[in-house]
Amino acid sequence: MTRLAFAALLLAAGCAESPMAIPLRSDRALPPPALVGCAEHAAAVAGLSGRPEAEVRTALAAMPGIRTIRLLAPGQPATRDFRPDRVGGVVEDGVVRNLACG
Repeated sequence: MTRLAFAALLLAAGCAESPMAIPLRSDRALPPPALVGCAEHAAAVAGLSGRPEAEVRTALAAMPGIRTIRLLAPGQPATRDFRPDRVGGVVEDGVVRNLACG
């Protein structure tokens, strides 16, 4: 009996109408994406390379929009996902060698 009820349910579901799709309005353009996170401070972030790690961390923490600071040792593995609110870089012998947004 349960198999018959299940089969009837599947048949009824197949006959149901699909929900109507809402048409997209093409007469209205989306605004350009605003600079957020690290992109707002790209020039300042690039200028921090070659400075001591503590100084770089302090400067980055003071920049609004940057929520994550990821400084790694050379060759240390890291994810490659992009996050607009993150600054990443390489620290060698206590000095930041390079920085990048994302």
